[in-house]
Formats: sequence, structure tokens, C-alpha cells
Amino acid sequence: MSQTTSEFIFFRVKPSVRPEDPNNEEGEHLLTIFRNTQHESGHQSSAWGRSVKDDNTIVWAINWTDARGSASTEHLTPYLDPNAQPPTSIYATLSPPLCSADALTENPITELCTLSFANSLSAPEKRQLNGDLINFRTAMVEQLPKGSGLKSWSMGEVDRPSLVQHAESPSGQATLHLLVVGWDSIDAHKKSRETEQFVSSISPIREKSLGAIPGLEVKHVSFHKI
Repeated sequence: MSQTTSEFIFFRVKPSVRPEDPNNEEGEHLLTIFRNTQHESGHQSSAWGRSVKDDNTIVWAINWTDARGSASTEHLTPYLDPNAQPPTSIYATLSPPLCSADALTENPITELCTLSFANSLSAPEKRQLNGDLINFRTAMVEQLPKGSGLKSWSMGEVDRPSLVQHAESPSGQATLHLLVVGWDSIDAHKKSRETEQFVSSISPIREKSLGAIPGLEVKHVSFHKI
């Protein structure tokens, strides 16, 4: 049975592009690109949203029925900030899967956290890392104080690209893990980082992780269904 693949495309648009404004021509054209992708084979659901920190950075999220699905980014070119890096696309098989756009749009805020690790980790180190990530999820989902504001949690290894260039890695390459976490607010996320559950469970992961990949830094996004 095929597994849902989630594609996340990160790109920076010109300030004049406002998809949320029905009277904005460039924004409407961008939405048309998003809508047209819904007719692609394997499309399951999709959503888009702006980064809270930099609202010219847009994240386009697409769920595909299997790993063959992929959105073309070449049609985004007229709307991109000419001084920004090209769009970055990553594909992950998440657990639990984001089978519908509601998994994103029902969150007031979704945290997208891409963690990078040296691909030279030994097999025992990789097993330990996977265990640490599972423990982290358990601590946050099951052990945070009541009313923490955590709404959902999905995570998984990034399948494509399977390796990325990373100057901090001994081999020069790294693998990526993606965390997609729903929160009531950014403030709720910040407060969770002060808890003992977060501090103790993230520590072994931080010991192994490398610096953020440009364009894939932690983002808080408010998603809209397409």
C-alpha cells in the first residue's frame, strides 16, 4: 500500500504579491497555480501560508498519494523576489501522515522544524537518534502540562533530497528530519520550550544536530486551504 508523501515548497515572493487579497491580480495568479496543481495525478490535498516572521516567505504544502507526486515550481518565477534564493522543495513521509489539508489549516499556527544530521552517523548512532526523536515526541505530546497549546504532531525523515550539502558535516553532507507541529499560538510554542519535558528530551537531539539549512530555518505558518 502506498504512503502519503508530503511536499513542502518554501519561496519568497515580491511584496506586491498578496494571495489573500481577492483584488490583487498577482496574488490571484499565484492562487491559480496552486489550484491547477490540484488536477495533477496523485494530488490529495494542499494548503498555503505565510511565515509569521517574514510574511513575504510562503510555504506551499501538498499531500500526494505516493512518492511519485511533485509540483513544478517554474511557474512561480514571475512572483518571486528576484533577490531571494530559488524555491526549496522537500518531500517527507510523515507519521502520522497529513492525509488532508485540515491537518494543517485547523492549527492556528504550524511550526515547521527541519533538523539536519551528519550522514556519517553510524548505524547504532542512527538508531539512537530515531529513539531520541520518538522520546521527544512522547514527551511533548503526552507529558506537557495540561493546556500547553499543542494541537498536533507529525514527523519523519526527508526522503527527497535524501542528502543535502552541509559544511558542518564531516562528510560535507547531511540528512534531514522534518517536524510539523500544530500550536494554539507562537506564544504557546515559546512557553513549551521552557518546560522540563522539552529541555530534557531535546538535549540529546541537539547534541547530534547541525546548523539550519538556509531557507529551511524553523518557521511558524498560518495555513489556508486551497
